[in-house]
Amino acid sequence: MTEQSSTTEALISEFTLALLSAEEGAAGDLMRGLLARGATPEEVFEDLFAPAARRLGEMWETDECSFYEVTIGSGRIQCLMRELAAQLTNPALPGGTGRIMISLAPGEQHTLGTMIVAENLLRDGWDVHFLSSYNEEYLLDKVQETRYDCIGFSISCTKHLNGLARDIKRIRQLSSNRDIRVIVGGPLVTKDPEIVSRVGADGHAVDGTSAVHEARRLCSIS
Repeated sequence: MTEQSSTTEALISEFTLALLSAEEGAAGDLMRGLLARGATPEEVFEDLFAPAARRLGEMWETDECSFYEVTIGSGRIQCLMRELAAQLTNPALPGGTGRIMISLAPGEQHTLGTMIVAENLLRDGWDVHFLSSYNEEYLLDKVQETRYDCIGFSISCTKHLNGLARDIKRIRQLSSNRDIRVIVGGPLVTKDPEIVSRVGADGHAVDGTSAVHEARRLCSIS
């Protein structure tokens, strides 16, 4: 599954439709079938869950499915992520890499992509603080009282850019770590990496794997 072949694309489409299916167990059956045929938990996580999550977001943006349907699909992936997490091999020791906060940008609603990024960072040994919903006051209080090495934001809509730029500026002013690094990701950044400079971030990521590499690079972790 590691190669992005037409077969993999077909599986992603099939899995995405299964997540939205009236048959509640369809997506889980597909995942377990792949594992039974030799796919590793890491491959399923990276090559199926992450692209399916992006596709759900794209389908919502283009009105191919409703917010309710995306919520149902996201909830099903979250359940399968928990089932799969127990099978992932060689987890790193938590806190062995650095401390990072993962959050939605102000105004954003969908947490699935950020959850997948957070899981990747946890597996890499990061001490991850995941915000399941955006709260500006809480976020700013936390960066003052806790020394984070890095903060990651996910953004999908241009109308939220000003709010994100404002918060990044305030984080740099208030953080107990004056050298804190900021990564941005999400559908909007994937389409236009120039957003990094527009909001005052230090780097960007397009998925969980690149988020790990970028966090390590920015924090000078080999």
